[in-house]
Amino acid sequence: MKLPRPTSDSERMELKASTRRALDMACAAKFAMITRVLPPALSNYGNPGIPDSFMPIDVVVDLCRDIGSPLILADMAAQLGYRLVPLEPEEGEPIGYEDIARVSKEGGDVVTSLAHALADGKVDLAEKREVRSQIAENIAVLHRLDRKVAVA
Repeated sequence: MKLPRPTSDSERMELKASTRRALDMACAAKFAMITRVLPPALSNYGNPGIPDSFMPIDVVVDLCRDIGSPLILADMAAQLGYRLVPLEPEEGEPIGYEDIARVSKEGGDVVTSLAHALADGKVDLAEKREVRSQIAENIAVLHRLDRKVAVA
């Protein structure tokens, strides 16, 4: 007889949602070309209808590096009562006006998707997914900017 799992159904569904958001940011078909997993398996990892299929940890690292944000790892850490903090700033590109444009665009996308979701007075599941996807993209852009600012 198996004992109950330490993670709840809702926590596992949140991990699947984080996985979907990260795969949306990466474009799953393109991401499959740089990792060891094929697109159908990637789709299963984010599919709430397949509750026991989760992304292997090495593929999670590939994905987080590809999107430039530890999105899935941050959600895992939060479920365990932790938060991720970068070890050290890395040398990289200097801060530029394109960073302002990216932050403005992604922030605007969040506002636009949220306004669209609220337009009819209720937020349905598809709208919630879209808003959260836009928020995740905004966070990834802000993470990249934060790393640039740290070494400036």
